[in-house]
Amino acid sequence: MKMMLKCREATALVLQGEDRRLSVTERLALRFHLLICKGCMRFVGQVGLMRSAMGPWRAYRDQGQEQ
Repeated sequence: MKMMLKCREATALVLQGEDRRLSVTERLALRFHLLICKGCMRFVGQVGLMRSAMGPWRAYRDQGQEQ
């Protein structure tokens, strides 16, 4: 993996990081990109916001399946 990612590659890695553990190379490349790209850094924040907003819904959904 190259060290300088394009924004499209960086956002794809952010989303993949939600489902799997990124390799050391992927994490370093992503971290380097996020240091210089404010737009992608905002995207990381938005993904985190969506994850936290989905928490109550998941709890509600799981509660309904138990009954």
